[in-house]
Amino acid sequence: MSDSVLLLRRVRERSSEAAAAAAAGARRKRGRRRRFYPEHRVYRARSSFLDLSEEQVLRRYRLDKAAIAGLCSELGSDLESLTGRSHALPVAVKVTSALTFLASGSFQTATRDTTGISQSAMSNCLAQFLEALQRRAARYIAFPAPGRAPGPPAGPFPGVLGLLGSMHVALRAPSENELAYRNARNYHSMNMQVVCDARGTITNVVAKYPGSCPNAAVLENSALARLLDGARLDGAWLLGDRSYPLKTWLMTPILFPCSPAEERYNALHHEALAALRQTCALLKMRFRCLDKASGSLQYTPQKVCQIFLACCILHNIALSRRMPLELPEGAEPPDGAEPEPELPVQTPYVQISSEARAVRARIVQQVKDSLA
Repeated sequence: MSDSVLLLRRVRERSSEAAAAAAAGARRKRGRRRRFYPEHRVYRARSSFLDLSEEQVLRRYRLDKAAIAGLCSELGSDLESLTGRSHALPVAVKVTSALTFLASGSFQTATRDTTGISQSAMSNCLAQFLEALQRRAARYIAFPAPGRAPGPPAGPFPGVLGLLGSMHVALRAPSENELAYRNARNYHSMNMQVVCDARGTITNVVAKYPGSCPNAAVLENSALARLLDGARLDGAWLLGDRSYPLKTWLMTPILFPCSPAEERYNALHHEALAALRQTCALLKMRFRCLDKASGSLQYTPQKVCQIFLACCILHNIALSRRMPLELPEGAEPPDGAEPEPELPVQTPYVQISSEARAVRARIVQQVKDSLA
C-alpha cells in the first residue's frame, strides 16, 4: 500500500473521531440544559391582601385596601409582566411585597408575609415598584405656587408657605467617596430636604445629597431656592431652623434674642416647626426602613433616595385618606416623643441682606404689638 493511501486513511479516521467527539459534547450540553418538570407542576399559594382584615392590611402595609388597589391600578402598566411564562408575579403581589419591605425594613419579614416569593424576587419587585412610583412623583408631591395665598397658618405664624427641614437616612458606607456620606453624628447617611405644610403634607423633597452636605448648601442648590429667589412674595415665607440662612422668603430663629418680643418670636417659630418634626417622626414610624434603629439601608445612594421619595409619596396618600397609624408596641406617639438632637449649626458664612433682616424685624414688631 502506498504512503499516500495510508496518509489519506489516517486523515479520514481522525476526522471521524473529531466528529464523534463533537457529537458527544453536544449531547452532554443538551442533557445539561434539559430540565424535566412534573406533568402537573405545583406552586406555593400566595396570600392576597384581600384575604386580610382592614386592620391587618393597615398594620402590614401602612395603607388600606382601597389605597393598595388604587396603586395596583395606577402602576399596573409598569409592573405587569410582558409574558405569562414562569408563573409571573401578579401586580398586586409586587405592590404588597414592596410595601411590606418599606413598612418593616426587612426582606425576611416581607418574604414570610408574602408566601411563595424568594428574596431575589422581592428585590426585583421593590426595584420595579420604586421606579414606577418615582415616575409619578409630581402627582403626589407639589409645592404651592408662590402667587397663591398661603395655606392654613402654622400655629400662630401667618403667611407660611411651608416648613423647611432635613432628615438623615442611614445607609451602608459607599465604596466610593465614603467620607462625603459621613454626617455630623458620625454615621453614613443621605441628607434629605423636606418641606411640609401645617397639616403634615409633604410638598417638596430634595433627595440626592450625601450626609456631610450642610442643610444650607442643599437648599442653595435646589430648584426650590431658585423658584423663591425669582418670585415676588408679599407676606409669605418658609420657616426653617438655625441651620439655614435668613432670606426674605425664609424666616429663621434669632440666634441671640435680646428682648421679650424676640424671645416670643423664637417661641412661636419653634411651635410652628412642630408640624415638621411630627411629619419626620411619622415617616420613620410608618416606614421602618427609614429609621436608623432598624439598621442602615443596604443600598446604593441612588436607591436610598428612591426609597425615601417613595415613602414620602405613600405618606401623602395615607394622609389624604386619613389612615390611622398603628404604633409598634412600646412606642410613644409623635406628639409626645422627644425630637432628635439638632445637628451642630452648619450654616457657612453668608451675607444676610438688609431686606431679609427688615422682613424679620417687621414680624418681630407684630409680635411686640400683640404683647402690648
